[in-house]
Amino acid sequence: MDAEQETRELDITVRQYVYDQVIHTGLTPTINETASAISRDPNEVRSSFHRLGEAHMLVLQKGSGEILMANPFSAVPTPFLVRAAGRSYYGNCIWDALGIPAMLNEDAVIEASCGCCGTAMNLAVSNGSLDEPQRRGIAHFAIPAAHWWDDIVFN
Repeated sequence: MDAEQETRELDITVRQYVYDQVIHTGLTPTINETASAISRDPNEVRSSFHRLGEAHMLVLQKGSGEILMANPFSAVPTPFLVRAAGRSYYGNCIWDALGIPAMLNEDAVIEASCGCCGTAMNLAVSNGSLDEPQRRGIAHFAIPAAHWWDDIVFN
């Protein structure tokens, strides 16, 4: 196997491990946890995280290189708490919060708040759809989807 193929396979293994951990624990693994779990050097995993970040498959924390987002999951608390499959997850935005139950193929309750006024906006997803009483309201996306990656964390 050539070096390029080995790099691709490492990135696939790392990405699969990251998402398996987030789905099963609600937490993103660190570089060291990932390296230990897949029996690789932490520097190889750090490089893999970086490549996955460059490919928009992960978003990394500036400075540490640890995971900030494994879309649709956030590694840090946000105003978009999703309860599904007996676990709690954070979405990065309402779009991602709605994507979590879709990705998990699970019913969910989403605890969010209005970005304008802070009013609680709790949503329930059942069988892949918003429950009827919660279909009123507007989800506003301040930035067109085509520009989300221009500055994904608004820094």
